[in-house]
Amino acid sequence: AIAGLLYGTIPNHYATAHNKIHHRWHNDTGDVHTNMDFDRTEFKAYIMYLPRFTAYWTGISPILLFWSRGEYKFLLDLAYGMVYYYSIGLLVWYKVGFVFFWAYFLYPLLESASFLGMIAYLWHMFSEESDPSNQYVNSLTILRGHNNVWNEDFHVVHHHEPNVHWTDMPKSFYENIDKYTECRATVFGDCQQGMLIHWIFGKKWDDLANSFVDLQYVFQNGDLNKEKLMTVLQIREVENEEERTRKHH
Repeated sequence: AIAGLLYGTIPNHYATAHNKIHHRWHNDTGDVHTNMDFDRTEFKAYIMYLPRFTAYWTGISPILLFWSRGEYKFLLDLAYGMVYYYSIGLLVWYKVGFVFFWAYFLYPLLESASFLGMIAYLWHMFSEESDPSNQYVNSLTILRGHNNVWNEDFHVVHHHEPNVHWTDMPKSFYENIDKYTECRATVFGDCQQGMLIHWIFGKKWDDLANSFVDLQYVFQNGDLNKEKLMTVLQIREVENEEERTRKHH
């Protein structure tokens, strides 16, 4: 409630808006910061999406949704946090001045909204047309990630099994690999969030495709990629090497 003020975080926001809205609809159309109706391949679409995420991050759209649904317990919890947060902000402005308020209160709020808005935009960049609520497709999984903080790269587990401790997320992935394979889950390997955003907004489709982990792929020798977890690029290299070996012999 104190440190969060300097990072643009409203008290009770995650416990209400994030847990009770985003984790209820999982980026489907009921989610107040869904990106499903945007063309996620266009950077300009992300700019158009930012006001929606900012309305969520500032508490405006979640509190309106709680009001419309009659969920007054969540509404009051979030409202308490918003009153506390914005009251402190006004007090800072009044006592210290606008420049300090802008630099240490308003700017962090807008910065976190734009940064976390892009991360949220990425985590749910894909969807299954025939089943938009399929969490194995509409949430990303990144294997061998370069920036895997608290195992957030296992975002399917974050949504589908929120009770799993972050240290057990990889274990959950491997235990449920058959389900990921059945759904042809959205899995990438040997990269990180920033690279994926760069590839998508930069329309670098070859780089994106090369990092995809096709769990349904079966090697020419019968091996299953759900056991090897190779990217498309790694699969191509292995298959080409085996082909060269066969021709040599």
